[in-house]
Amino acid sequence: MIEHSLKTRGHHVGVRFAPPAVFDKVHRQEFQLRLSQGFDWRHQEFAERMWVLSSPQAEGDPRSHMKLTLQPDLLNFEEFFPVATLDVFLDNLRLVLNEVAGVFSPRIILGSGTLIRMTLEAEGGDARVFLGNRYLRLSEKLAVLGRPVHGVGLKLILPPISAEGQPTWHAEVKVESLLEDVRQIFVELDAKWGTPTAWSPDVVIERVRIAQRFATTELLKFISQSDAP
Repeated sequence: MIEHSLKTRGHHVGVRFAPPAVFDKVHRQEFQLRLSQGFDWRHQEFAERMWVLSSPQAEGDPRSHMKLTLQPDLLNFEEFFPVATLDVFLDNLRLVLNEVAGVFSPRIILGSGTLIRMTLEAEGGDARVFLGNRYLRLSEKLAVLGRPVHGVGLKLILPPISAEGQPTWHAEVKVESLLEDVRQIFVELDAKWGTPTAWSPDVVIERVRIAQRFATTELLKFISQSDAP
């Protein structure tokens, strides 16, 4: 794989909280006022049990946009095809968490998760060959299908570990050839923390950093093993 070609396709953070938010006219007005500070939301939707703010990004990929989704007990903040650094995303996340807390006063984080999607170029120019032949050694096994294979990948489930100093979070990992561009390896890390804790933006942000470090170090080391004979 070609590590310097690494690109982020998305950062997605979810936080389940208590007590539940009250969706009424008064809270909606305060929510709109607070969340307009620091953001330029272009689209706003307010359904009975789901409020959504989103905005396309002026630069980068045409698919680049930010999105905030709020339900009575769940907040999701996402950036698709980000145009800035992780630190900028985390600054925006902190602002969102603080402003939502200012409106609804959550006291407990029941659980949180962070989803990271990345791509990088495969050595040889074809991720299907790179993963299927060099990494998984599937060339002879796939031949019995008698037809071409457009996508190749693997999925891993990583459980939490109860021992001290070990990861306390659950993760699902995908490493696949990217269907829309077979030159690219698609990597996805879906990390989840299920232990309740007091409300704290710092806790959420640190969990994102932990997942990011794992994705850009351990996962890349894992994939790079296919470079060896």
